[in-house]
Parts: sequence; C-alpha cells; structure tokens
Amino acid sequence: MQAEVKPPFTAVRGGFIALTVSDLNAAANWYCQKLGLRVVKKHVMRPDNKAAVTVLQGNGLAVELIWFADAVPLSKIDAQLIGAQQIHGILKSGVFVDDLDVAFEALKSRKVSFAFEIFHDKSMGCRMFAIRDNNGNILQFLGK
Repeated sequence: MQAEVKPPFTAVRGGFIALTVSDLNAAANWYCQKLGLRVVKKHVMRPDNKAAVTVLQGNGLAVELIWFADAVPLSKIDAQLIGAQQIHGILKSGVFVDDLDVAFEALKSRKVSFAFEIFHDKSMGCRMFAIRDNNGNILQFLGK
C-alpha cells in the first residue's frame, strides 16, 4: 500500500470542462438553455480557420466548447466505437453542487437526458446523478 500523499490544495472551488463539438452554436445553446450558463467568449477563430472556441460560465462552472475542422466522431474512425467508455481517457466530468435535489429537479424540468438518476455512493459519502449534453457527453452532479 502506498503512503498517503497530501494534496497540493485545500479545496477546489468551481469547475472547468473543455469539450470538442461539431456545432458550436448548437452546443452553446444547449448549455445556455439547460444549465443557465452565459457566453463570455463567442466563436473566437484560430488564425488558420481550423479551430474556434466558445466559452460559457455561470455559478462557478466554466465550459469551453472547441470546434476543430479536422475532428470526427468516434463512429467515423471505427463503426464499432459508439461511446467514450470504449476508449481510454476521460469518460465524464463532474461538479459538486450545494443542493443536489434542486439541481436534479431543475434539470428534469428542462427535459435533459439523464445518464442515471440520483443514488447514494457510500464510498464517496455523497449522492449523485448524471446527465448527457446534446453531444452525448456525461456531466455528473454530486452533493449531499
């Protein structure tokens, strides 16, 4: 068993997620409508016109949406690949919220797609649920 290593921080406040998307407008609209974020940087294009970025923020959460001209979905690389769970790398992102029940009900009323509904994870000592954005990315919410 490894010795316990002290984290280099005392607390994390807020969250940041960066996602590649095929349509900046559609993704930005989803995050504005479903999560109540606001656009703080809109469609800033790289000089070679092969990438653009839109950044949204709200209540401590920042989401960076990035469009790459040469990016393709997993299924185009291999038709058998249908989700992030089939490759190594980031599967989902998550944020801790003050009131999990309020967040759940608000998202439910906004008709988001749920990856899973609220359950208690004893090992983490909290409850959680997860949603899918309009591109299928999973965002998990954790709280008491």
